[in-house]
Amino acid sequence: MSESLVKGKDMVEADHNHDLDIESETKTLASNVARQILLISRSESSADAYKAAVTYLESIKAGEVGVLSELSFLLVEKEWPLEVRLYASKMLQDLVRLRWDEMSPTEHMDISGASFELMSEVANPCEECAMKSETVALVAEIFERDDPKMWQELFLSLVSLSSRGPLQAELTLWVVERLSEHHSKELEDKKHRHLLQRLPDILVWLHDLLEEHFGAARNAEGRQKVELENQHSAAVVACLNAINSFTEWAPVLDLVEYRIVDQCKSLLSTTDFCHLACMFFKVICSRKRPTDASGAEFDSAISHVFPILTSFSGELLCRLKSSSGDINGSEYDFAERICKIMVSLGSTGLQCIFTDNSAIALYLKQMLGFFQHYKFGLHVESLFFWLALMEYLISDPMAPKPSRKGSTSEIDNSSGHLDDGRRMLLRLIDDDIASTILDVSFQRLNKNEEAPPGTNLSLEPSKYKDVEFCKYQQRLFGLIKLISSHKPIIASTKVSSTTIMLIKNISVPSAPLQYAAAMKSQSTALESILRRLFCGSNEFAGGNSEVHSQLHVIYEDLLQELLYVKWTEPVLIQAHGDYLNAMIPFLKYLPDAVGSVIDKLFALLTSLPPTFKAARLNICSSLMRVAKAADKSFIPHLKGLADRMTRLQREGTLLPGEHSSLVEAFFAMTSASGAQGQQDSSTLLIEQVRQQWTEAEWQKEYISSPSGFVRLCSNPPLMRFVVNTVMVFENALKGYRFKKRKLNRISEMNHPLACHLSWILPPLKVFRVINSLSSPAVYQTLPPNLKAAMKILQVELQSLQGFRNRKPAKGLFTYSSEGSSSDIQKWLKAFRDSGYRVLQLSVTIGDTFYTSIDANYVAVALTENIWWMEFRHIKQLINALVIYLVKSCPADKWESWLEMLLSPLLTHCQRALSSSWTSFLRDGRANVPDLLSFEGGKNIKPKLEEKLIIGLTRAVADLLSKMSAPELNTGLPDLNHSDRLVHGEMSLLKDFDALRSSCLVSFLLSCRNLAQPVLQFCLQACTWTDGVITITSLRSFLISVIHLAIMTNNGELGEYVSKDLFYALIMSLTIGENLKNSSVISILVGLCHEIFVHLSERHQAPRQVLLSFPRLSLDDLHAYEKALAETSETKRQKQLTRSLLSLAIGISLEYTN
Repeated sequence: MSESLVKGKDMVEADHNHDLDIESETKTLASNVARQILLISRSESSADAYKAAVTYLESIKAGEVGVLSELSFLLVEKEWPLEVRLYASKMLQDLVRLRWDEMSPTEHMDISGASFELMSEVANPCEECAMKSETVALVAEIFERDDPKMWQELFLSLVSLSSRGPLQAELTLWVVERLSEHHSKELEDKKHRHLLQRLPDILVWLHDLLEEHFGAARNAEGRQKVELENQHSAAVVACLNAINSFTEWAPVLDLVEYRIVDQCKSLLSTTDFCHLACMFFKVICSRKRPTDASGAEFDSAISHVFPILTSFSGELLCRLKSSSGDINGSEYDFAERICKIMVSLGSTGLQCIFTDNSAIALYLKQMLGFFQHYKFGLHVESLFFWLALMEYLISDPMAPKPSRKGSTSEIDNSSGHLDDGRRMLLRLIDDDIASTILDVSFQRLNKNEEAPPGTNLSLEPSKYKDVEFCKYQQRLFGLIKLISSHKPIIASTKVSSTTIMLIKNISVPSAPLQYAAAMKSQSTALESILRRLFCGSNEFAGGNSEVHSQLHVIYEDLLQELLYVKWTEPVLIQAHGDYLNAMIPFLKYLPDAVGSVIDKLFALLTSLPPTFKAARLNICSSLMRVAKAADKSFIPHLKGLADRMTRLQREGTLLPGEHSSLVEAFFAMTSASGAQGQQDSSTLLIEQVRQQWTEAEWQKEYISSPSGFVRLCSNPPLMRFVVNTVMVFENALKGYRFKKRKLNRISEMNHPLACHLSWILPPLKVFRVINSLSSPAVYQTLPPNLKAAMKILQVELQSLQGFRNRKPAKGLFTYSSEGSSSDIQKWLKAFRDSGYRVLQLSVTIGDTFYTSIDANYVAVALTENIWWMEFRHIKQLINALVIYLVKSCPADKWESWLEMLLSPLLTHCQRALSSSWTSFLRDGRANVPDLLSFEGGKNIKPKLEEKLIIGLTRAVADLLSKMSAPELNTGLPDLNHSDRLVHGEMSLLKDFDALRSSCLVSFLLSCRNLAQPVLQFCLQACTWTDGVITITSLRSFLISVIHLAIMTNNGELGEYVSKDLFYALIMSLTIGENLKNSSVISILVGLCHEIFVHLSERHQAPRQVLLSFPRLSLDDLHAYEKALAETSETKRQKQLTRSLLSLAIGISLEYTN
């Protein structure tokens, strides 16, 4: 027996020694791993050492799961450095997340138990927060596994752990908060169904923990146990954070039923937890009402929340009102939080209690209390609510609600009681509420420092800077406008009395500048109301005749006050103009006052110094608005207006821009007078400038020769007269509401100014002489200041370089008495811009231009010196005039007008662009005439040259595109029978010459001096590097040319398309810029396809062109033709063509259809 005992003892000792060996090996491995973790955590490690350490650690992570688990739990113990513990915790998280399925159920339970034990160990005051967080993440990862039985056990373990004390409870609450956040992000994920199933138990648990630890914290506070109080308070904070996370997605009714709402209600009155309690209610009030059957439950829950918040809000408002001096900043911050909650409640909660009028009335009363509170923060938060509410109530129920950036409120339209609720809410917004909103809005319109003398400054100043305050003002104006729709009499009475009081309080000797801002804001408010009440329909303010009468009296009295007052200070005159401008919508209903308003506006205009340019122009614009509002009641005042404008212009009282604006206004006013009335009215003003403008002596002296133009540039007053008169013509032509003439219309009404075109167009003489300045023979005789003025403008250079320039106000050009180069530059630009607009408007008013103006005279004036003109000016000529002339020219005038004008233009453009592109692509320099005297940097000039040649190229391409418009080519044959042509039925071909009168492209190609440069341009454009835009623009023109080649008997055109154009289009596919753009590839392949399919049977050229590419064999071509014959689907045929062309040029042409 003793031997047996000895033997047994030896066996036990051997097992013990074996276990010691394993434990020793594990500790050795842990030490090695810890050393590598520390190495990668420290910046002084070398790159090689770092890389080796990472490799080693990755191999450990990929090892056997049991070893990895044991090792990781060993490394999270307290004796290891924090870096090692944190890294080991992350290894455990990766093990659970990535290798959970490799472990057995027993191992699952072992890891779960060890993790909960670890969480219990780290739940102490001395533990690092980072370690607590990683441990919580580990436990949450275990919860995430899809095992219902395990989930139940884990939750019970969590509850058990939370009962050990506040520190343990805090960590368990972190876990459920993390689980809730995952759930809200992945609501459809099946992994989270266990959380949803256990939601009632979780909410009960959260309620109990919140109640327990809040009571314990208060108890510890009473016993002055500071550390214990802090621990329980931290548990309360963790519980509220978890609750707020669940509130994002949990059914609101559950939060009510499990008393979470009531528990948070009690915390609103606390100092330490009120902010988190506020967050809870804000989240609830921000929840959208479900549209399914659960909507009724949502209504029930909100009905429970509603009285809680209104009761607390009411108490808060009373406290703020009764002890404003004793409340500190943090308490006002809390009040703002409550106000935001109330705004959110109004956004989603009102429709839940539509049947409870008293509850909604109480809520509106409280929101009004916030709105009128002297603290700006409370006021501005409630502004969002009132603005959104009124937009919801006043606007069309069927209209979509535009989102308003910056608003925290948006009324929810999901209620089924929409119409009834709207009517009930409108009834609750009674006269008192509307009056209070308007009073506060008017008081808040100005910053305190801008308030007029005597204003009550008890309101807290705005916290907004200038830009933010302007946005805030716009919201106030919007609210005022909406209230005026609901209560027009109250709003009108308020704004009228406020305006009249402000006018009467102004005392000029007592610093009128103090009134300027207030008057500006008041006039804007007045305009907002009047636009709402009087614009857009024949009736206003709901159609009630009694309301109409009262409004009429209110605004007539206000207008009389504005007409009576006289101010001499410029800032007050400017404000006076703003008030009259605001009153304009009302003039439609008070035609007898139109004359007085016009007189007053002119009096204000002439009273303002020239330095107030913007204000003066605004008054001129007001006259335009008066004309539109007054309509026919303005007609009796036209002659007096014309006389006054002429007199002021003669006296030099009007600035150039003002005169132009008034002229445009004048001709807009004549629109209501009918055709004969327009004719008579135009004579009133136009005839007054006719005598001087048509005087032969000054035209001969100044605009008939280059030497005369030099004299003109030395006469600034005459320069001003010329450009201002051209602007008069421009505005006169623009001013009529005259419908555009339709092409080929048999009869048309003459434009009122049509009979004046013959003498209005001396701008053509000026263009002719200006264009001649660039010719070498003339240029060398010019004085230095004129040569300098002809250089490219700085703003044009900046535009070419991609810089955006502010567009100068039209007509605001001043000229010194010396005729400097800068003055002449500005004059040339002003004349070109306005002169081209005059010609553009002239060619589009009807056939009169083409029948009364000599085509040869126009062509010579514009193109006589085209060979010397700068590219930018040719581009302007094309874009500003030629395109419009081509589009408007009657078909029976094509031969007499277009050939004469387009031949020199297109011939020069083709030659100049060919030379410039060849030079640019070969040498990197284009030598464009615009930059011959350019003195900028050498690196900048080539880029500017490229921009200039690209600009002109695109202008020519756009012109050709416009010429191929369907309305100008009604006779262009379609391809309906093209399949029969493919098979040789030549009898279907159209007579090319017979299409000249109904197809502009055919006309163009039938004129040899037009066809040659156009067809050559098309070939060359395919080789230039601006193909992306140019090819896109040329597409429609090229299609028209190809169709004419297919469907007509023009053999020469067929040869050009099937050979030259076909080859050019294929070569265009080899240009890098084109290959980067799928749409260009699609266009080019499509054009090539059209040519080959429809012309290869009649012409051998398409096959010859393809076989000229060495990569393409005859067998490839036969295979392509066979594949084409086997399918009739166009898309498939184009895919075949793309593949063939890719093979021919050796470049992939893959693109997205």
